[in-house]
This record gives sequence, C-alpha cells and structure tokens, in this order.
Amino acid sequence: MKKLTLITLTLLLTSALAQPPATAQEDYNRWELPEGATLRLGKGNINELAYSPDGALLAVASSIGVWLYDAQTYQELALLTGHTDGVSSVAFSPDGQTLASGSWDDTVRLWDVATGTVQQTLTEHTGDVLSVAFSPDGAALASGSGDNAICLWDVATGTLQHTLTEHTGGVFSVAFSPDGRILASGSGDATIGFWDVATGRLLNTLTEHTHNVDSIAFSPDGQTFASGSFASGSRDDTIHLWDIVRGTLQHTLTGHTGDVRSVTFSPDGQTLASGGWDNTLRLWDVATGTLQQTLAGHRDSVKSIVFSPNGATLASGSRDATVRLWDVATGTLQQILTGHTGWVSSVAFSPDGQILASGSWDDTIRLWDVATGTVQHTLTEHTGWVSSVAFSPDGRTLASGSYDTTIRLWDVATGTLQHTLTSRTGGVWSVAFSPDGQILASGSWDDTICLWDVATGTLQHTLTGHTGDVRSVAFSPDGRTLASGGGDWDETVRLWDVATGTRQHTLTGHTGPVWSVAFSPDGATLASGSSDKTICLWDVATVSFLRPPTVRHTLTGHTGDVRSVAFSPDGRTLASGSRDATVRFWDVATGTVQHTLTGHTGSVDSVAFSPDGRTLASGSYDGTVLLWDIAPVASETVREDINGDGVVNIQDLTLVAAQLGQMGEDLPADVNGDGIVNIQDLVLVAGAFGEGAAAPSVRAVALARLTASDVEGWLIEARGSIRSGSGDASRPGGLSYGRGIAVLEQLLASLMPKETVLLANYPNPFNPETWIPYQLSEPAEVTVTIYAANGAVVRRLDLGHRRAGSYESRHRAAYWDGRNAAGESVASGVYFYTLSAGDFSATRKMVIRK
Repeated sequence: MKKLTLITLTLLLTSALAQPPATAQEDYNRWELPEGATLRLGKGNINELAYSPDGALLAVASSIGVWLYDAQTYQELALLTGHTDGVSSVAFSPDGQTLASGSWDDTVRLWDVATGTVQQTLTEHTGDVLSVAFSPDGAALASGSGDNAICLWDVATGTLQHTLTEHTGGVFSVAFSPDGRILASGSGDATIGFWDVATGRLLNTLTEHTHNVDSIAFSPDGQTFASGSFASGSRDDTIHLWDIVRGTLQHTLTGHTGDVRSVTFSPDGQTLASGGWDNTLRLWDVATGTLQQTLAGHRDSVKSIVFSPNGATLASGSRDATVRLWDVATGTLQQILTGHTGWVSSVAFSPDGQILASGSWDDTIRLWDVATGTVQHTLTEHTGWVSSVAFSPDGRTLASGSYDTTIRLWDVATGTLQHTLTSRTGGVWSVAFSPDGQILASGSWDDTICLWDVATGTLQHTLTGHTGDVRSVAFSPDGRTLASGGGDWDETVRLWDVATGTRQHTLTGHTGPVWSVAFSPDGATLASGSSDKTICLWDVATVSFLRPPTVRHTLTGHTGDVRSVAFSPDGRTLASGSRDATVRFWDVATGTVQHTLTGHTGSVDSVAFSPDGRTLASGSYDGTVLLWDIAPVASETVREDINGDGVVNIQDLTLVAAQLGQMGEDLPADVNGDGIVNIQDLVLVAGAFGEGAAAPSVRAVALARLTASDVEGWLIEARGSIRSGSGDASRPGGLSYGRGIAVLEQLLASLMPKETVLLANYPNPFNPETWIPYQLSEPAEVTVTIYAANGAVVRRLDLGHRRAGSYESRHRAAYWDGRNAAGESVASGVYFYTLSAGDFSATRKMVIRK
C-alpha cells in the first residue's frame, strides 16, 4: 500500500462526511451514517482482523462494517459499509488492492481498497458467510458459510467456479495452502476437509477433533497445518499440529482453559499464536509444540489474532471491545485501539440530556458526552453483561443491572461506584428509579422484582407472582404503580401497588415474552413490547380494583421481537426497537406507524428519547448507539404552537384560554390574525393536535387548568359560530375548525370522570384548613357534611348543583376552614366527612392537629 493511497483514501472519506466534525479525532462518529442519524457512538463488535500485505493497514471486521486503520499511527482511515448485517470475516488480496468481506447477510463483497468502493457482491450462499480467504495468486476467493457449503469464486469476474458441499455443519474457517493447490476447511461437524482447488474434489478428511473446528491455518512453508477447536456447550480446548506431507498428527497443544477461537502462524513459520475464550493469547514453538509465552490483558474472550507481515507485532481482537497490539519478541502490550463496544443492551439519557449512558455485553457502562460523542467515563466493576441502565431523577446517580446478579449505583460526575446491591439468585434484567428517586426497582432472572431504598441500599419489598423471568420494570409518573413484563413461561404484564407491594392486575394480551414496558408521561397509557412482534397500548387512566386495563391499540408491523418501547416527552409518539434491526415511531392516538428508521445491522435492544424530545438514542446488538435527529425543521413555524416548544398540545390551549377577549396586534394567541383572541383561535389550536387525535397527552395539565364546564362552554360557543358551506379550512365550518371541535369533544370526554368518587382531603393532617376533592360522573346536587368522632354534625357545606367533572384543584374542591356552624375553630382530633351527590354517598377520615 503506497502512502499516496492512504492520503487519497482519507481525503475521499473526509469529503464524504455529511456534517464536518469538531475535531479529526471525532470524525469516525459521523462516518457513513444512515439517513436521519447525527452521531454514532461506538464502532461495533470486533469479529476478525487482517493486515494488508505491506503492513500499512489493519482491517477490523465489525458488526457495522469494516474499519481500516493506519497500522503505524493507529488512526481510523475509513469505514466500509454496505452489508446489511455484521461483517464476520475479512481478507486482503495478495497485492493489497482488494479487500474481501464475508457477512451474516449471506453475501461476500469485494472492495477497492484505494477508494473504499464495492467492486462486486457475491450472492450464492444461503447462510451466514463465516470465513473468506484469497488464493496466493489472488485469482480465486474461497468463502465458507453457515449453509455448510464452500464457494470458490473467480475474483476477476465474480463468477462461481465450484461449490463444495461435503460438510454436514457450518464452515467456520477456510485457508489456502501456500502453493494454492489445496483448500482446507474447518467445520461445525468437527472435521477438517482438504480440497483440490482445480477440481473441487475432496482429498482428505481429518476427524481427530471432538468438537466444532473454528480456526485453521497453514504454515508459510506448507509443511504444517494447525487447527484450533472450539465447542458450543462443551469443548476440547485443544490445538492440533499436523504434518501435511505425511498426514500425521505432530502435536496436540493443551493449556487453554476455554475454546480456542483463532490460530495463526508467524511469517517465518516458527511460532504459532492462539487466542481463546480464557481471555489469553498463547505463543507456541511449532517445532516442539511447547508453550513460549502467555499474553494476558484482555477482559473477555479473544476472537481473532493476526501477525503483522514482518512478524514483529501480533494483533488481537476481543469481546472486551478492544484491539490490542503486542510486541512478539517481548510479549509486552504496545497499543490498545478502543472505541468499539460490545452488544449494547440499554441506553438512557440524563435528565438534562447532556449525557447518554450505554450498558453493554462487554460488561461495561459508558457515559458519553452527547454533544461531542466522546466517552467521559467507562465503568468496569460488573463481571457480567450489563442489561439495564437508568439515571436518577436528579441526574446525579446511575443505576446498572447486570447478569452478575448485582445492581450498582454510580456517581455520574466522577464515575465512581457508590453502592452494590445484590439480587437474590439471578441476573438482573431491568432497573428503574421511582419519580422521586427514593426507590429503585429491579426485575430479575429469578422471577422476582425487588424494591430498594436508594439512600440506604436496603431491600424494602420482594414482589413475587411472575412465573418466569422479569425482563422490564417501569414506574407510573405518580410513583404509585409499578409495571413489570414477564419473560419465558410467563408472557404477562403485571401492575403492582408500590406502597404495599401487592399485585393489582395481571394483563394477558401477549403470546410471547414481554421485553419492555413504559408508561406515557401522563400515566394514562402503558405500552408493552413482546417477542410476539406486537406492541400493546393499555388504557390505565381509569383503572380500579374492579376495572382492569384494556387494550386500546395493538401495534403490528415489526418482523422481529419488540425489544424496547419508549414514549416521547409529549406522550404523542411511541418509539420501538426490534430484533428486525429497525426503529419505528407510532402515533399513540391512532396506533399507526409514522416512520421507520433503518441503519443498525443488528437487533435494536433499547430506545430512549432525550428530555427535550428532539433526539432518539437506539442501542443495538451491532455494538453501537445511533443518535437520530427527530426535531421539527427549524425553518418551519407552526402558528398554533403558542409557547414555541415545538409541540401543539394542551399547554397551548390553556394559553389561548387565558387570553380570550384580548385585542391588539401580534398577540401570540391570535392564531388567525384577526386582531382578537376568541373561540376561533382556541378551536384552531385544538385542531392542530392532529386529525383523529385522542384525548390530549398532557392530561395532568388539563386537570389542573381546565374543567369540564370550561370545555363544554367552548364547545357550545364553537358550534354556534359554525357557518355552513365555508370553504376556508381555518374558518368556522372549515376542515381545521371541524377537527378542532372533534379534539375538544375528546378533551371533554377525558375530563369527564367515569365514576363518582370521594378523594382524600389535603393536607391531612391539617391546621386550620383543608380541601376535599371529588369527581362527578354526572351532574348532581352536592353536599359535604363534616362529623365529629362521636357522630355529631360539625358543619354542612352545601355546594349546590355541580356539573359532571373533576373537582380536585384548590379553586374547585370543597373547602373547610376548620370551623363549626357557629364559626368557632374546632379542637384537634379525628373527624369524618361525607360526600352526598344524588344517589352517591361516601365517607372518609381526616385529622386536625394543632
């Protein structure tokens, strides 16, 4: 590889960037992004390494593409993308001009190294392509696949020459002999095959291994053949050295304490290197079969190893998300290439939106600066994969749940470990903070949910009842209810009373494990995503002991398990991540899909909205996090968005209501610009909520600022102003106006209680005054009677005729000043109050404390 080629390649890739990065070091975060994504955190899982013949480039096959590094400076030069799944194998042609890549998308691609463009795509395989190798003259390419076949290709034309089909298991590794006449293959059927390249005929089969053969290699002189074995479920942990000329076994190398994943000869043929599941690399003397060195440092299994062309450096790629460069002579570590991550299982934004946390299968948590894409802290105390991460409401603490059966609480500012909470007997699937940050819930593999006191780390409640592992937990916005999703053998969603730890309801709409549950911001809707490829939207607004949640919508469209669901901050949109590698946005009101985001090459296991709702983070099995820009176009202004927050909702409606009757120029609430804020402006804002929209999402705001009588009055006035036949959509009788009336009708319905209820007074205990809230499902004459503990009437509050609605705020609830009918302050003690409304009557207790 000439230096000019490296410079040309760097310039080509830099000029192709959609958004210029802040610094050269951050370039790779923005390379080859899918449409709609603004940043990529992580470079993907490491699968295989290859040096170019001149030693100038190091290629890393990853789950998102092929990374090319400058082998002298270790800087990223390019990311080659185009495969629709992870890249399992890479190989340079002998002249260094072509790179071959095999992928789990069942294809082989040939790339022009100088330009980074695809020359050919080879598509005969019907299963994952697990290994590729060029013949010594570069004329042929071999590919081994999970379809049990080996394909021999003509590199110049891309035509298939032979298909070799004797193996009865997937072909994990292929290698040409130095003279190019023989092809060797290692298979899942525990055999090694030797094939005549010219004819495709099977010459010999070696059967000494007892388990799958994952890696094979010829010595440079062609006299010795090495094979490394690995097993799925069981293992023999050995390396065999064979004399090719005689066909005899020379040495069996033992010492690895786990599967041997990769073997390779040094360029002089005197040393064999091996990498294994025991996290080590080992250097063996080929002549004697003795162990020379053991290189330790990786925190997880070693998946691929390769010598540099001069034999001085050994590169190793590991599941710990690093590439390490070793000095072969001394065994010392020279360099660590970072930025890769293991499978990303969970993502979460900090409350201020500035930090993103990602939990990974590489047993670590990373805290990323969202603005720059740089890692602030890497948290490494877990000894098993991290399944879930969650920020406390104040953003100061991060909780992480892991397969190592622990929950860890971290200081976000410093990255230091604060507490370790030990689960009962199983790994932890999910963690969630209560809205006040005082309780942490964890769902576990042992079928239980634990509620922890965050301040002390003590266990408060253990919730039992699921008959399978608990894969997701979520608190309702008011913190009173916990939702949990059950896994295998359960497939239910359960609702729990947080204060008592008792189960309220069991929801049985899914036919597969429930991977994720989430409450809408207003607490009216619960979403659940399942392996049955569906999402259920449950109506939980009116749930009571006798009224379980019902399914409002069942969302279908994903072609794989739904692994994660999350509501946007305004509650109007639901995002879902799926095993089909896509992210989908759904309209919560109608249950229809709005957008589908593609770009990940593996299952999307976690999605999270930023607090401002403008960014979505998606974490994937492909080892990366993508940040998607979902903000409205800045140049587009929506006149109905009165407060300018990018969303037209109930808050804008209340702002118009507050300005009704005002006159003048440039009034924000004067939507139609006629110089006066009136019913027409109010209806137009309601109409901008969206056609067919259900009750507005921010229901808590509506209950606090609006009443059913307010909305009913608006509807009477709006209907009265309609002039039939209007052709202007924004005028009374027009389309937008009619849509606004429909939304107001839905709002009125949401403000109408489904049943008459007497609620708890507040404050309680009190001195000297309290408010008594209630709800009316129908109009009635309302009276509140206050009794002393002995049953004597203390005070009677005649509230008169009241319309149906919620009477909960201080300006609407019944008010008692703590005085009797004579105007005298009553003594401390227990009192009772009874609400009488038509045929309804209910009594509750309150306490005066002086």
